[in-house]
Amino acid sequence: IRGLSSGNKRRLSVALALVKRPKILFLDEPTSGVDSASAVRMMTFLKNVAKAQNIAVVCTIHQPPASVFAGFDNVMVLSMGRVAYFGKAAKMNAYLAGIGHAPTADTNPAEFILDLVNKDFTSTASVRAVLDKWSEGTGKAYGCDAEHEDGAPLALADFQRAPFAKQLAVLTDRSVVVARREPLAYLVRLIANFNATLFFGIIYIETRDKVQAQINPRTFFLMFCVGIPMQFILVSNFIYHYQWLSLKKEVKDGMYHPAANAIASWIVQIPMMFILALSSLIPMFALGDLAWESFGIVLVLYAVTFWAFEGLAQAFSCFPNVIYGLFMFLNIYFMAFLFCGMFVDPEDVVWPIRIFCYFLPLGWTLQSYMYGLWHHMDNHKGVTYCTPGDALPQGGVCTAQGFYCYSEEDPSGAVCYGETGDQILESLSVQFTIFEAKGHYARNIGFIIAFGSLCRIGYVAAVYVLTKMYGGQTPAEPSDSYEVVVDGEDPSSDGSELAISVTEPSFAPVAKDDPDGTTFCFKDISYSIPGKKGAPDKRVLVDASATVHAGEVLAIVGPSGAGKTILLDTLTYSKGPGAPAGDITLDGHKMSRSVFVEQAIYVPREDNLWPTMTPRQHLEFAFKLFRPTLDAESLESEVSELLSVTGLTSCQDTRAGGFLFKGLSGGQRRRLSLAVALVKRPRVIILDEPTSGLDSAAAAAIVSLLDNIARKCKAAVICTIHQPSALVFAGFHKVLVLSEGRVAFCGERGDMAPYFEKVGQALSHDANPAEAVLDLVSKDATSEEAVKEILDKWEASNDSKSLALMSSGVEGNPPPSRRGAGGGAGAVASTAQVFKRSLSLALVDPLQYIGRLAAVPPIVAFFGLVYLASRETNQKQVPFRLFYLWWVLALPACMSISTLIGTNRDNFSVVYEIRAGMYKAWSYAASTSLVQVPALFLLAMCINIAAFAVGGWPWDYFITFTVTMTATLMVFDNLAQLLAVAFVNPVLGMLGFLGVWSSSIIFCGLVFRGEDVVWPFRLFYYLMPLKWTFGSAGYDVFMPSTFSGAETCVPGAAITYADGTAATCPPVGFYCDGMTSSFGCWGRTGTQVLDTLQMSYESLSSTDHRGRDIGVLLAMVAALKLGYVFILTKKVSATDSPQKPAKVSPKPKPVE
Repeated sequence: IRGLSSGNKRRLSVALALVKRPKILFLDEPTSGVDSASAVRMMTFLKNVAKAQNIAVVCTIHQPPASVFAGFDNVMVLSMGRVAYFGKAAKMNAYLAGIGHAPTADTNPAEFILDLVNKDFTSTASVRAVLDKWSEGTGKAYGCDAEHEDGAPLALADFQRAPFAKQLAVLTDRSVVVARREPLAYLVRLIANFNATLFFGIIYIETRDKVQAQINPRTFFLMFCVGIPMQFILVSNFIYHYQWLSLKKEVKDGMYHPAANAIASWIVQIPMMFILALSSLIPMFALGDLAWESFGIVLVLYAVTFWAFEGLAQAFSCFPNVIYGLFMFLNIYFMAFLFCGMFVDPEDVVWPIRIFCYFLPLGWTLQSYMYGLWHHMDNHKGVTYCTPGDALPQGGVCTAQGFYCYSEEDPSGAVCYGETGDQILESLSVQFTIFEAKGHYARNIGFIIAFGSLCRIGYVAAVYVLTKMYGGQTPAEPSDSYEVVVDGEDPSSDGSELAISVTEPSFAPVAKDDPDGTTFCFKDISYSIPGKKGAPDKRVLVDASATVHAGEVLAIVGPSGAGKTILLDTLTYSKGPGAPAGDITLDGHKMSRSVFVEQAIYVPREDNLWPTMTPRQHLEFAFKLFRPTLDAESLESEVSELLSVTGLTSCQDTRAGGFLFKGLSGGQRRRLSLAVALVKRPRVIILDEPTSGLDSAAAAAIVSLLDNIARKCKAAVICTIHQPSALVFAGFHKVLVLSEGRVAFCGERGDMAPYFEKVGQALSHDANPAEAVLDLVSKDATSEEAVKEILDKWEASNDSKSLALMSSGVEGNPPPSRRGAGGGAGAVASTAQVFKRSLSLALVDPLQYIGRLAAVPPIVAFFGLVYLASRETNQKQVPFRLFYLWWVLALPACMSISTLIGTNRDNFSVVYEIRAGMYKAWSYAASTSLVQVPALFLLAMCINIAAFAVGGWPWDYFITFTVTMTATLMVFDNLAQLLAVAFVNPVLGMLGFLGVWSSSIIFCGLVFRGEDVVWPFRLFYYLMPLKWTFGSAGYDVFMPSTFSGAETCVPGAAITYADGTAATCPPVGFYCDGMTSSFGCWGRTGTQVLDTLQMSYESLSSTDHRGRDIGVLLAMVAALKLGYVFILTKKVSATDSPQKPAKVSPKPKPVE
């Protein structure tokens, strides 16, 4: 939800702090993320507040511009954990002059001293000298007269917080407001719950028929209707986490007691849990034809269970990273699902794992929930009553349950549960042992409430600990013996080697008549966005023109919304929301997307690097693709030289790093991105904010490097820049100033100040011309009318008219590539190089394969321990062996989500490299597939060894089972790749993946029969991969096995039971002696067991369809791979070439 701007958010945070009427206000980076004008307004606001309310304001600040620094009364400068200066801000220059470091008159004092004490810009020895100078003094504030204090004395007063009852009332009101206005709080779940149970009601619509064959599907229908909505509570973990970030500060500030906030949230939770339960139950009861007299108790069970899981999500919201909390919640949820009693018999689970069966709440819910629903249900047809022990007409004897079932579809009578709800529950308890013909409502609701209460106690305890309500740390008394340790400091080095931008030799300017030089021009670049409902197009960029020669660096500057990004997107032929117009030429020839790929390079703001690769590996890979004719010795020499030029020699063997592990620093990553671009030997280099996120030293180093590279490589360099420091600005040759989508100035950097003075808009100060001009053309710093006047004056100036008279490009061949004949590597060679890199990454990147190799087999083995009793091949363990097989197939497929996260991360680099002309999309897809197949086969082999060994499965068909598992993993891995490239936001891709995976579990044939699903939903049964996996894998596991407890016989032949009862052999050719019910007699041979299971689990079969099933899975792999290549190709080929201007509205709308 969009709302306040960043500046308004900062001011609102300050306003909230002022409500407390503090005497000291601490702020961390109050101007972070805002432009110069907003920063000045913020600091002016703080100074006025400090004076009006007589409070002291203490803030940290990063690289303040001169106009912001001028508003400080006092300043403390820190470096390497020590003080470099403390005292009056206005007298800092005098102090520096006194220690031999006098700033020049046109220098921003803040920028000067930050460079002076930065060991990345100045030698460590010099920084230590400055720090030692301060240590030699008295330590008192410099320039402050002890007899004349600044401002009035602080009047300290006792802080009185509202009483607990008032806190509770106010916080409850706020919780109600959040519940009403925040969609993620409850509204999203209301919709999701209703749609989920509505969907299941449609899928299981056949269960409305009260027949024996629909009892098992109805049971799963009821289970999914309670289990799946619990998963949606994951969303509340997300919202509670971001509420926790605010709560943590408010509690620390003493606004309220944490218990008051917790109780307030629980007060709102209770009625909302009943509303959520209603949204789930209404479609379930309506479509499932359930007995409405059970609605009340089921509503209570539902709501109480929701409340318990809500407490779990709230407790996990206190993790420092929201991903950790989401992961922990999902773990507990899946464990609750596994140990709920539907998939495992608690008595069969070994200790201490069995404790989960009794601790987690879903089992207690299901026991009472199923009783409440089945007990009141209408009678089911298909049952014939008999006297226990009597011979049955079709063979066999009447069991102790006193009824039997017979039909042509089920001659064995195995699918026979009973007529009444209580009979059905007793029969189901043979497989689902938690079911009883008793509700145990009070006991089970008590256990669920106890679990939810325990989660909430843990939440309150976590809040107490993490907000340091008790045990807060108080600074110790100063010690005469201490040592300051600085991260990354090498005491053996003086630090001079870090200042590579300062010591790097400067190259001579490129002569304009140099035969190897180049000239890049863009003329009258405009950008129009189509109007809505017949309105005229809106022009957001108007007639931007400039010329950049080889050896020159053009900086594009402007306030937020000036049009810098739109201009850069046009120059790089990137696809945008509108239509670009104008001319772009290279050495007088019109450019196109293909010419840009051949002659130019674009370096985006984000560093598109491979986390596990080192700088040397990045460059070697780029050289092999951009300049494949180099022999091994020349390639080594070129790589070493480029590492030296970009200052990366010292970190050449350090991994780039990412969100899983640290690596290169921000400045090093920027230099590496630039180094990779230089391998191409481009004539034009375009960069988006190359100094973004860097400190003064690193930013100056980058710009100095750009200047030297532009001259050494005879390239034209164009970059956008946001609020450059004076030292950074001095590194540019030309400047293009934009505002409101129009040009305010374009020309030599040295001509900028004289131009503005000539038009009556002299820059306000000389310390930093860039800062001054940005304030001048920002409507937030001046006024909209003043900015329009400046823009109109440039449009009317002779300089603007001379740029407009530049000749347009001519058609023809562009200048030859500097990489020589043939350009980059061919199709086969590029595919081979990408394959080598993919193979090396697969061996080190945890998100690709090695992470799953380490994690998935132990998880499968853990599930094997849960189902350890299923090693016994008896009648009772047949369904549990089936459920273990289900988990073995489903869980590894779910873990392919790590591929989605890694591929989404890597796609930025892949798209960048393909657009830069390194290789083709199909080359990348082919090379990754060549790695994927053996890697997934190895993963499947390891998983299956664990499953077969722990589960006691027969090894007869191990190889075909492994092939099936490999094909299944390939389906989900390729699905993950497809979603990763389709969605830029990985969260959307993950939600899509989990949706497909969950649907695949539901439509695998285990929980309902495909023939019972109405069209078009039945399509999912055939399109989801686990249906085909389940059929093939079920054949491999059950077919070679023999199960005790059943005896084979000839249908119609006489048989004698152990108690002497004489009967005839049933038509299915087997019988179970001594069983109390016909349900649970599956057969002796694998063929008999599979035939019996097929009556309930349709995807299983005793007919060998493994070839067909594996073929379908491989067809899915091919389809997903083609989809991936199609979307990737479409994404990298999307381009906009400037055309002739269309009719547009005269007034531009500012868009960044």
